[in-house]
Amino acid sequence: GKGSMEPKIRAAIKFAESRPGRVCIIGSLEKASEAMAGLSGTRISL
Repeated sequence: GKGSMEPKIRAAIKFAESRPGRVCIIGSLEKASEAMAGLSGTRISL
């Protein structure tokens, strides 16, 4: 089957493609503030 990350990456790309300048962050809720600061998680922008 598909890995657990593939659906998240596909959704993140779709979100980032939907409008210029959009950035998607995939990360844990426990580290949300760090992710927003660019210190944690995976950022996707196109």
